[in-house]
Amino acid sequence: MGVYKYTRTWFIHCELRYNVAIFLDKSKENNILEIGCYEGLCSVFFADNFLDNANSSLTCVDPFLYIDNNDYCYLLQNGEELNFDYNISICKTTDKITVHKITSDHFFENNKKTYNFIYIDGCREIEFVKRDMENSFNVLEKQGIMLMFDYCTGDDGNIGRTIKDFLKKYDGQYEELNKGNQLAIRKQ
Repeated sequence: MGVYKYTRTWFIHCELRYNVAIFLDKSKENNILEIGCYEGLCSVFFADNFLDNANSSLTCVDPFLYIDNNDYCYLLQNGEELNFDYNISICKTTDKITVHKITSDHFFENNKKTYNFIYIDGCREIEFVKRDMENSFNVLEKQGIMLMFDYCTGDDGNIGRTIKDFLKKYDGQYEELNKGNQLAIRKQ
């Protein structure tokens, strides 16, 4: 991660970074959707490690400060979007990355693509979390993996409860693969 610009090291110690190779085979075609990109460390990790196949792609969705009432507005004041743009521009597969600087709601309104791996790490407001999981599950391919942030944490456990409600609703339609701070499921 040494060549990239970043101010926060969350991703460097993230569960995903250590476990994603269990879920993705870099020699196969991977169409990855990332909701919530911040400075792009996770984005370039995917790009540098899992887009080797000629048909692989990464779609990044993050509005940065372009929405009102952003739940992480206080963190987005020191050039994080510029760091994201820089990091994406220098990674080894920059030509396989599509960036949408819009809300996930707007992205899903127009998206026609399906994905075999979706990482949800976007807005922490409960209604956004619900919609991101629902919309993502709808565009997740069969046998595709969806990884969700903050399963066991979050402000007073609301995110964890919201994810549990989602899992109850879709019971029998997925297989649980990883349950820690981040939850991974495979769509059946």
